[in-house]
Amino acid sequence: MRVLHLSTSSSWRGGEQQILYLCRGLRELGQDQLVVCQDGSDAVTRFKNEGIVVREISMRGELDFLAAYRLSRVAREFGANLIHAHTARAHSLGLLSSLFTRLPLFVSRRVDFPARGNILSRLKYRSPRVTVFIAISQNVRNILVKDGIAPQRIRVAYSGIDPDRFRDLPAARALRTQYGLKNRLVLGNVAALVDHKDQSTLLRSLWLLKQRTDVPPFTCLIVGSGERELRLKSLAYEELQLSASDVVFCGFQKDILPYFALFDIFVMSSREEGLGTSVLDAMASGLPVVSTTGGGLPEMVDEGQGGLLSAPGDPGALCASLARMLGEADLRERCGRYNQSRVRDFHFRQTAKQTLEIYKEFL
Repeated sequence: MRVLHLSTSSSWRGGEQQILYLCRGLRELGQDQLVVCQDGSDAVTRFKNEGIVVREISMRGELDFLAAYRLSRVAREFGANLIHAHTARAHSLGLLSSLFTRLPLFVSRRVDFPARGNILSRLKYRSPRVTVFIAISQNVRNILVKDGIAPQRIRVAYSGIDPDRFRDLPAARALRTQYGLKNRLVLGNVAALVDHKDQSTLLRSLWLLKQRTDVPPFTCLIVGSGERELRLKSLAYEELQLSASDVVFCGFQKDILPYFALFDIFVMSSREEGLGTSVLDAMASGLPVVSTTGGGLPEMVDEGQGGLLSAPGDPGALCASLARMLGEADLRERCGRYNQSRVRDFHFRQTAKQTLEIYKEFL
């Protein structure tokens, strides 16, 4: 089988990492692949370093007919059996290119919020030219059904990670010194600073946690960047009067492994989440997880076994979960061990096998 993957992102985030994992898994299963990327994007070098064939195309919007035509030419030259679109813009360009190629179009859906209600979005999601939608969790599948997609046109292939990458984590002594974490338990949040990740609820839960006398000293490290960074810092340090010992904004970190070695508890406060692969990274690192039930998070975190769950947008409930996890060392250890075993169900090789079966079913 010859698979053409299409990604239009100019930056490297979780979705692009998932494409890389999928390519790696499908290659192990003997499939030929080509990745079409935005010209000059970060993804080009990353895929090439992995030994994956890449073609760069200038893609300037969802209705870029020239890009769609170029895509169709690349598909014909490669002899593709299908096009797998991995972003919303790729979905649109894949549909346009199908006017020239008539190739089956497989569309990954990674987010758990409804599709936009405009005409273009309705045409995209109702188009019979989409062969199948591949949802990364049951929750995303349910959202697609609510959007009017027929259930028989949706399949689920869970996002995956490489757990072995987290087997031997580097020492975090330097980071512990850098952030002044002596004799403090470390809460870790790794996520973009955007609205649906809802770090504001996390910050409010930390304020409540500080008022309690039954928890050991802690510091929360928030690792990531995004459009809400200034607003979140203002909320933390000005409105809530949290100190630099309570919460630290670490910014985007290219090498995240030392941070997972540093954390004692991983916390996720999202209102919406397709699946949340940073939680899988934490599980692979042997960390207990305190999370909301937003989106697909409960499909990974087993309540009472791998972590503690609470409703989204509820600082009090999140605070209670954090207080319990901070106060019970045996619970932390038990959940961490469980997660290291449970995360094997989300190996990238499983994702590749599930995806290949979907290809075969619809071809």
